[in-house]
Amino acid sequence: MMTMKRCLLGAIILINPLFAHANPRARKHLITVKFDYDFRLTPACTSDATKDADTKKDCVKEFVVYDISVGASMRTKLATIPVPVGAKSLTKGISGKSPLLSFAPGKHIIAVVARTLDGKESDPYKCTTLLKIRK
Repeated sequence: MMTMKRCLLGAIILINPLFAHANPRARKHLITVKFDYDFRLTPACTSDATKDADTKKDCVKEFVVYDISVGASMRTKLATIPVPVGAKSLTKGISGKSPLLSFAPGKHIIAVVARTLDGKESDPYKCTTLLKIRK
């Protein structure tokens, strides 16, 4: 079972008023996340790894950023983040950005999960942060 220990996840919201929708309550935002991951728990996949190769051993293919505000079962995918090249141990400061996305004002729970080659994901509640979108 792949595990992602509780991590410190930071997120920055950038608002771009040039891309605001006709609805002023739903503006476009760029979400930037920064987190740490220990690849000793579940190693990074090799660059030549495929879905069919070595199915007995999990490896991290990528990280996925979700909005889990309405619950993990109804999560919304915001972005994917590649595994840093050569990652083998505790890696600090992994970061990534979403494309410009519409967010309603209010509180949003942002989560990062580690995803394996076969699509398994770590617990989305182990690496979260709370964002507040202003009106």
